[in-house]
Parts: sequence; structure tokens; C-alpha cells
Amino acid sequence: MAAAQLALWLVAAGAVVYFGQQAYVGDHGLVASRSKEAEVASLTQRLDSLKAERAAIEHRIDLLSTERLDPDLLDEQARDDLGWVSPSDRVIKFQ
Repeated sequence: MAAAQLALWLVAAGAVVYFGQQAYVGDHGLVASRSKEAEVASLTQRLDSLKAERAAIEHRIDLLSTERLDPDLLDEQARDDLGWVSPSDRVIKFQ
């Protein structure tokens, strides 16, 4: 009888230890949760920078639209595409 109770207590203690360990370092535990939060923060920051880049590109495309054509931008784009630069021009490129 005492051996059965001891075995039951050992099994119960083993289950508590196992589930406690899984709650801390398991696939859905605290360590994984912190890792996911850091990844979400990193990806959110990347998404914000890509949205800003997209907005800048959309603005540049809007300046080249037929309704609001910016002659300076059109000239700059044509010279860049065709490779026409006069010796008196100063070219500054930003990547």
C-alpha cells in the first residue's frame, strides 16, 4: 500500500515537473513567447520601413503621372535612362 502511494506521488510529481518544464521552454512556453515577441517587433519595424519606401516610390510615380507631370523629374529620369549627361552637368546619385 505504501509503495503504491509512493509510486502515485512520484508519477504526480513527475507530471508536474514535466508540464512545468514544457510551460517554460516548450514550443509554446515562456521562452518561445519572448522569442516570438522579438520577431514580431523586428518584422513590424521592417514593415514600417517598407511602407515608407513604398510611399516614396508612389510619390515619385505620382510626379511622373500625365495629370501632374514634373518637367525636372522627367528630364532627370530621361537623362538617367538614356545616359545623356553633358560635361557641365553635375550628377549626384543616391541609392
